[in-house]
Amino acid sequence: MNKILKNKSGNLILELRQESASAWLTIKRSGRLIDEQEILDLLDEAGIKTGFDEALEYIRRHSLEKEYDIPFPIALSHIQEGTAQIKLNYHFDKSLTEEKLKRLDLYELSQLSYTEAGSIIAQYSDNIFEREGSIYDIFGELIIPPEVDEDEAFALAGNNVSYLAREYAAEKSGYPYIDNKGRICILDSYICQVQDLPSLGAIRSPLALTLVGDLKGYNIAVANRLIVQGSLMDCSVFCEKDLVVEGEIIDCKHAGIQVLGSLQLRSASGSRLLVRQNLEFSGNIQDSELYIDGDIRGTTGESAILGGITQASGNIDIAIAGGKDQTELEIAISPFYRALLMQMTKEMVRLRQEDDEDAINSLQERIKRTEAELDSQLNLFLKRSPEEKRSITIREQVQANTVFRILKQFYHIKNPQKGISLLEKE
Repeated sequence: MNKILKNKSGNLILELRQESASAWLTIKRSGRLIDEQEILDLLDEAGIKTGFDEALEYIRRHSLEKEYDIPFPIALSHIQEGTAQIKLNYHFDKSLTEEKLKRLDLYELSQLSYTEAGSIIAQYSDNIFEREGSIYDIFGELIIPPEVDEDEAFALAGNNVSYLAREYAAEKSGYPYIDNKGRICILDSYICQVQDLPSLGAIRSPLALTLVGDLKGYNIAVANRLIVQGSLMDCSVFCEKDLVVEGEIIDCKHAGIQVLGSLQLRSASGSRLLVRQNLEFSGNIQDSELYIDGDIRGTTGESAILGGITQASGNIDIAIAGGKDQTELEIAISPFYRALLMQMTKEMVRLRQEDDEDAINSLQERIKRTEAELDSQLNLFLKRSPEEKRSITIREQVQANTVFRILKQFYHIKNPQKGISLLEKE
């Protein structure tokens, strides 16, 4: 409610508007001179101490004329909609909207900045230096912002975003954006048709990625889950989480397939697979190198490992083993990290020949981290419970010229036989 003050003569009227946000002065046409002190006394009576410069700026901006019988501002406090507004700070580009995201392809997305899971992407702040408008009201009192409306704040958290204690956090890694309802969201996954991929043969994505179609000759690095609805041919893959290949992995040898999570596939041939967790397959794995730090499991009665070298830190359970050439299946300590170290050692030799000092230093750091992880895995293996025995199980058929190793134990199958079950010994 507005408050009205007048001088004794009644020709000066001071109106306090909008809950102390502004003071307006009206000079009545009376035929007598106005004493400046009368105006000052009226302001003093009202307790007005600040906002004079803001009022002058308002008059200039709106080209107001000081005329008789028309109120003009003499003190202003720029408070939005009559109250102090608590500010929501966005720590990402608010122009990235849901509609804009739909128009971007995978390459364009990769040029944007993304956020890691757990990061604070927006927060409410009542910091006086971040406020829009005045810090003080016209009486010189610090403007106290209102409390956050918790219901409205929770409603502002969209897909893959949580709200707690004035902060919005990303629940998954990805790209923050504003959806069509004005909510803060995280884009954490992307589906791409192979024909829409860049022609350069390199794919980089922090998102969980689904690639639809067969890929040939691509170098792929995904900092999340990767699903390939097709086959991989002559590709290299680095996947920080789980990889699912619904088709086959064919001739992926050089850098091979590196997976820090688990790998599911149908079949593989002539490929190198390095997996930190488990491997599951339903068809044949032929003439390949498998270095798996978890279990290997064939999910069907036709699941077969034919030829090549297979090492697992966990159990091996498949239907068929053996092929035309010798087939080796082994339980070993951390084959994933040992194979990774061997691969990096070969890379170091190449870099030293090229005298690439920066790349050498970077690779040396990676080698140190991998060696430390290998030592950790060795300690875990040695400290495991005596009941945690490793095993190799071939459920259906073992072909001749198949070699099994369980740590120091060695078994050479010279004649075909109906399955086999081998258990780690003391």
